[in-house]
Amino acid sequence: MKMKLWQQRPLALRLTLFITAIIVLVVFFVTTMTIRRERESFRLELQQQALILLQTITASSADFLYTLDADYLSDLMRDLGKADVVLFGRIYDADGRIIADAVDSDILFNVKPDPFGQQIVQSDGPIFVWQTDHLMAARPVILGSQVIGGVSISLPTAPLDAKITAVRNQGVGIALISIMIGLVMALLLSRSITDPLQQMINATECVSEGDLSYRVDIQTGDELSLLGEHFNQMTSRLDQTLQQMEAEIEERRRAEVELQSAKEAAEAANRAKSAFLANMSHELRTPLNAILGFSKLTARKYPTTPEAKKNMDTIYRSGQHLLTLINQILHMSKIEAGRMQLNEQTFALYPLLEEMEGLFRIPAQEKQLNFIIEIEPDVPEKICADEMKLRQVLINLLGNAFKFTEEGYVRLRIWFDREAAGESNDDYSLFFTVQDTGPGIQQDEMEMLFESFTRATAGRESGQGSGLGLALSRQFVQLMGGDITVRNVANESGHGAIFEFYIRVEPITAVSPATSTLPKIIGLSGEQPEYRILIVDDRRENRRLLTDFLRPLGFLIKEAQDGAESLALWEMWQPDAILMDMQMPEMDGYEATRQIKLSDNGQQPVIIAMTPSAFADEREEILAAGCDDLIRKPIQNQELLKILRRHLLFNFHYAQSDSEPGTLLAENFIALSPQLCQILKTAVIRADMVMIDQAIQDIQPVNPQLAAALQKLADDFEYDTILTSLKAVEQQT
Repeated sequence: MKMKLWQQRPLALRLTLFITAIIVLVVFFVTTMTIRRERESFRLELQQQALILLQTITASSADFLYTLDADYLSDLMRDLGKADVVLFGRIYDADGRIIADAVDSDILFNVKPDPFGQQIVQSDGPIFVWQTDHLMAARPVILGSQVIGGVSISLPTAPLDAKITAVRNQGVGIALISIMIGLVMALLLSRSITDPLQQMINATECVSEGDLSYRVDIQTGDELSLLGEHFNQMTSRLDQTLQQMEAEIEERRRAEVELQSAKEAAEAANRAKSAFLANMSHELRTPLNAILGFSKLTARKYPTTPEAKKNMDTIYRSGQHLLTLINQILHMSKIEAGRMQLNEQTFALYPLLEEMEGLFRIPAQEKQLNFIIEIEPDVPEKICADEMKLRQVLINLLGNAFKFTEEGYVRLRIWFDREAAGESNDDYSLFFTVQDTGPGIQQDEMEMLFESFTRATAGRESGQGSGLGLALSRQFVQLMGGDITVRNVANESGHGAIFEFYIRVEPITAVSPATSTLPKIIGLSGEQPEYRILIVDDRRENRRLLTDFLRPLGFLIKEAQDGAESLALWEMWQPDAILMDMQMPEMDGYEATRQIKLSDNGQQPVIIAMTPSAFADEREEILAAGCDDLIRKPIQNQELLKILRRHLLFNFHYAQSDSEPGTLLAENFIALSPQLCQILKTAVIRADMVMIDQAIQDIQPVNPQLAAALQKLADDFEYDTILTSLKAVEQQT
């Protein structure tokens, strides 16, 4: 509040007060330093006088002090006191006792030594003690090399006070004169500044009212004069600019009328384009679906010569390529027309990544490539994003990687960045990187790689692709709030390419589970052995949770609270499987697993690691310790059963359910091996009829009824029904 009041004062007043304050501070500082210098000078002078007087007394009294002639010494000190040379003075013997006093003659030869006298005879030189109104000085009396006594005197400091008073009065007078002169100079200086500023204020008021012809006239010859010239130039240019703007505004008004007419024409053309695309979508996809379906139906039901079958396969592949091209063109057209929208919903990320692994497992095996999926520990299990568009981008990038890589590996890496979210706490960046060891991309092709109908050298040489996949992927990624980049491994072609993109997602901490259409599991079927499971966890509630879930299903359960106890139970009980917590006090899960795997005591159990984070480096460390599999905490019951069934190969007994088609289909899938289910799922996701037919033929000997039902669904192109049932089985098992 005080600062605002000060800022509201006139500038001339503030300058005057400021300059005056500076002068007062300078005079005060000079006066203070002068007084201090006079005080120090007087103190030194008084000390010199005291030292000379001490030397004189010492020389006069040394012989008499040695003989302890008290009468002479008393007369000497009384003479000094009567002459007002000292305020008081004393002579001490070698023990510090008073022999003579200049003021009080009764203080002689006290039995008790004087403390100050003892200090004097023990010192190596003069002693000075400043009091309020006097200076005490003393020194020992030395005869030869022996201290025979001491002398002390006191000199008045009254002259110092008189000098300081004179200097202070002189400083006050100088200060008053300086302040008067400073006030006059401050007024003159402030007026020389504020008068031109007042002209500038008047000029700005005129300009704000629209009068750009006003000019200031400042003839001070300093910076203020230069400021006035620049102000006049500014108003002149502003006047010219406003005149030009008025002319441009009028021209723009005419252009807006023309643009409005062109906009209406463009919108009409866009509506016609949209109608054409909709009709083309229907007219082209319908006969293409018939061509694809009947070509495969003919090849399957009407065996012909190998050449005819090869021709039918060529028809099918060409139709598939044409259908893919049409779909990509329609997607690009929707994006360009602004009709492509996000369909954000909550979904589980890890099943999508497992789907990618299953989808590209066969291409990896055919080319003998390593397919690596690395997931950082902080990647959320469930996110809110557009699952369909994310799936399409991953399929495009991974498909290109496998298409152009002949040896080595293809790596998909996913990580989560909370710091890139900005101000929002609910919006984060999810990053994906696809790296291969293929031929890479020429440097001059990098910039145009994401343009429509553009292919890199490797794509042109292979004759594969339409040049729309990467363009569509970039549009999808940007629609999801991210971007995509590409670079070569080692920054040069020939070592592989790295495609990296990110999307904005919202991590979901709790999602209500979807209602499953699968029948409820009652327990293990009766026609199989009893399975023993050892649960090892240092937290009792964790062990109880798993025991309460597994024991009602028919498993035999024992518990251990640390690694040492698990070793003892394993040797005694010989379990079929061990659920091993990896982080425990004393002996952890890593050490317990290593000792079990190194032992030759009985049959080796299946060891499943339980860990809060089972990806990247920690996953490799767990498997290196000897674990057969791992499951992440918090443990999902269905995921646990799926892993146990993968290693122990048991079957469940289910409750009776209504005979809905999806439920019955799922019940039959449960009886199949995971390998057959995965092959069928990959074929359905790819919509590859050859693979679907082969998968159904593999299922025929195992379950003829299921094979017949699948054949009917495949003939009717009911791929969604098959895929939904397969995913439901994965969630249950």
